[in-house]
Amino acid sequence: MELTLRDIPHFPPPWAFACTAQSDERRGRIAARRTFVALKLCFMRAAAELRGVHGEHLQTLIRQASEPIELWLIRGSLLAALSRMGEAGLMHSARVQLALQEAYPERSAR
Repeated sequence: MELTLRDIPHFPPPWAFACTAQSDERRGRIAARRTFVALKLCFMRAAAELRGVHGEHLQTLIRQASEPIELWLIRGSLLAALSRMGEAGLMHSARVQLALQEAYPERSAR
């Protein structure tokens, strides 16, 4: 008679269930990270259009951001700078606001 996994007492081991519970938490962390990366890329694309010292400063701040709240705090300066750029700035501003609404659905983008 051949032994199968079902014949082994205590299979699966108790720690296997702990791993499955953590997978939901891990999926949540991965989803949050993807949202942050998408938001940061949107900010970087918009800031790349800005010229001058103020544009360079915003680009540096965005590159250094490691948490979503940092981008949330930069949004006002970025949107103000984009509003002074004309039609291209308005296009990027709309994309930034949309990305903010997707990342923070419970908050206003302004």
